[in-house]
Amino acid sequence: MGIFLIFADAFDSLGVPQLVRAREQGEEEFKKIASIMFTFALLISISMLILSLSLMQVILKIPVGFSPQALEATRSSYVLLIPCLAFSFVLRQLGAVLRSQRKFTQCFIAEIIMAITNLTATLTGLLLTKDFRVLAVSNSISQGVGTIYMLCVSRRFVSIKFYIDENTKKLMSHFLQLSLLYGVFHLYVIVDRTFASYLGERAVSALAYGLIVAGIPKNILRFEDIAMTSLAELGGSTNKLNFYLKKLALFTWPIVIFFFIIPRVPVRLLFGYGAFSKVDVDLVAIALKFYALSIPFMFFWPLIYRVFQIRGKLLGVGLVAIAGVVTNALLNYIFVFYLDMGIAGICLGTFGSNLVTCGLGYIMLVGGIPKG
Repeated sequence: MGIFLIFADAFDSLGVPQLVRAREQGEEEFKKIASIMFTFALLISISMLILSLSLMQVILKIPVGFSPQALEATRSSYVLLIPCLAFSFVLRQLGAVLRSQRKFTQCFIAEIIMAITNLTATLTGLLLTKDFRVLAVSNSISQGVGTIYMLCVSRRFVSIKFYIDENTKKLMSHFLQLSLLYGVFHLYVIVDRTFASYLGERAVSALAYGLIVAGIPKNILRFEDIAMTSLAELGGSTNKLNFYLKKLALFTWPIVIFFFIIPRVPVRLLFGYGAFSKVDVDLVAIALKFYALSIPFMFFWPLIYRVFQIRGKLLGVGLVAIAGVVTNALLNYIFVFYLDMGIAGICLGTFGSNLVTCGLGYIMLVGGIPKG
């Protein structure tokens, strides 16, 4: 399902610069752009719904090593997650509309409602049935509830209106470019999992859980969604970007130090029970320790590529992203096969690629485009 969610990711920031400029021109212009975006989100949602169903048999051939039982379980989960996919586009588009108006509270409330709904549905379903499909159903239900809430709070800007003009062409162009950009970054996960498969199934799981824990601060704060509005208002100002990067560096380094020095503490608190053995805890702790080095870049990069987006330089950021993926693959190869560093090597490969990506991106912004 992540294959199709690449396109949903693009709606996190799609149209925000245009919406900010439209807001400054007046409410009517803002409603016009918001309506075009809502219609576009609906069309993409329907298209992805049809595409995910029609390509299901092809996609289920990807896990070639799965047993028939595992493949059937994957099929069930895939089908049950399709509503989650369909809701994602409208949900994220409405979130972009609210953020462009600086209505961040409503977006956070939607996140809380979805989290509580997901938790409640998951716990209730597992207690009653102990069926793995509860997880997929709970995700779809929470997305649906969150979308209904967002439709209610954004109802003034919900209407269907579509015509071809300069704004529509720009939205379509940005959507395609952002989708390609997000697609490139999904390759990071594929590269890491591919190299981890040489270390065994536990290594793949350890990387997944370690990355989840390392990403908790970023996923809670979602700072890039907040900063996008002010950056757009200032036309992607380098001075404003520098201000945010400095504050984020001060905020993230204590977290990096904590996770690097005592990674077993959060891992044991979150996962050290049930089917998790001591070996599993140790492996996840190693992944968290070295993924922690990338935490500042988890905050930096979304801000950097959003400035590229505001300035209309998405081709440049796409090239930087590809350079990061190539660096990640090369470093993983060296650390895993030549230096025999195992999980730590894969995480350090990610760290190295983050250095390249953020460094090149920042240099291009500061050196190639005049400061604002």
